[in-house]
Amino acid sequence: MPAGNGGLSPRLRKVLEDMAERIIPSGGPDYPGARDVHLADQVIEMIQSFPGAMRGFRAALMLWELSPLFLSFQFRTFSRLSPEGQNHYLESWEKSRFFFRRAALTGLKGLFMVRFYGDARVHEKIGYREGCLQPLEQVVPPWSPEEEGR
Repeated sequence: MPAGNGGLSPRLRKVLEDMAERIIPSGGPDYPGARDVHLADQVIEMIQSFPGAMRGFRAALMLWELSPLFLSFQFRTFSRLSPEGQNHYLESWEKSRFFFRRAALTGLKGLFMVRFYGDARVHEKIGYREGCLQPLEQVVPPWSPEEEGR
């Protein structure tokens, strides 16, 4: 595999990047998207942290790439569909009557969201402060000051 692609061929990397971009679009005025936070790199890094997982992940990406040929008769692979075609194809999985298709897309979204919302740039935009139960600048008691003296 080429260096810099995280163990993915250029074709599979494009599938991953296109899917991430369809699910979390970039280019918005206020919030980052998949390309803005290099989501594909983050997902690859996470998958590589599990021994042996990359082989299965490559197989899953190849299935996503080829599935339009067999499941929707589009006569194009996923990466060769237009962005609108990719959106339509993913929406068809989301609305499918077959559980496997809905579950596979939900799992993929979950994988993307874990890394996306774990990014510091996203934390900043949504106002999340890292850590658990950090004290606020000014703590306001749940009772009124008049009740405190009773």
